[in-house]
Amino acid sequence: MNERPSVLSLGFHTAFLPRLVRSRLAPGKPREGGTSFSSNMELTIALFVCMALLAVGIPSAVRANSVLGWILAVVGVAGILFILFSSVAAQRGSKPGFGEFRAWIFLALVVLGPSAALFWGSASHLSRGVLAGTCAAGLLAGYAAGILAGYWSQWLGWVSGLLDGLAGLAIAGMVVADIVLLS
Repeated sequence: MNERPSVLSLGFHTAFLPRLVRSRLAPGKPREGGTSFSSNMELTIALFVCMALLAVGIPSAVRANSVLGWILAVVGVAGILFILFSSVAAQRGSKPGFGEFRAWIFLALVVLGPSAALFWGSASHLSRGVLAGTCAAGLLAGYAAGILAGYWSQWLGWVSGLLDGLAGLAIAGMVVADIVLLS
């Protein structure tokens, strides 16, 4: 997958990229052996603990001006920032490649383009023809941004894998929102 045509060539968009996305979305071979905690599992747990600290601390700090709430919120933010910075720092020196292309991030931006255009067009009460044109423009913009984001998000390290999974969930939400807007 690392031997690719130029991004500006027709072969990239008609042959290479569809094959790449299919290969990244295909389920991998099942792993042998037992289960164990990996550093990714520990980071995931730490991230959700920090988010829980924020969820408990911010309302308490804002509503009741609680010292404990402020401490929980600061610890939560500090933990999240530490996880983000350490994830990016762990990628230092590595070079992104299409072998680790983030397909769900790519697809989420492909869906986000026309979804944003549909939302904007519906809120502006555009005619169906103009709305179709804005959705097509959104699709092209999302496609281009998706290629860049799917490639360059690898610099985020472990966080890019988490964002890739969340992008898959976001696609489902955007499709539901689009169906509601169209009905």
